[in-house]
Amino acid sequence: MSRFVFLLAAATLAGCANQPPAVPGKYLVYRDSNSAVIRQFDYPGEDFCARVEKAAGRSARCQPESIGGQMPAHATLRYSPPGVLVEAHYSDAARCASETGQLGAGVQLINACNAK
Repeated sequence: MSRFVFLLAAATLAGCANQPPAVPGKYLVYRDSNSAVIRQFDYPGEDFCARVEKAAGRSARCQPESIGGQMPAHATLRYSPPGVLVEAHYSDAARCASETGQLGAGVQLINACNAK
């Protein structure tokens, strides 16, 4: 009986190891080398966030909770396609102005940087 339980547990763990990781949230948070938050983007859903996270690199991770309220500067961007509005939060007004002044292809500034 104990051998059966061991095999069942091993099979269950192997099955869990093969499942793709769950997408944790829709808030893409960027951190610097000291783990300080430098920007956050509020995406419309977890799938959208996960797609951007893959392209963003190691400094960005999707998370379930927003920390944007703790950031003093924000702007609104439009991603086209698919034509969605994204709220962007920055650690300071200078970073916000600098980064929204050099947006990539397909990203449009809708509301300029606004300090809270």
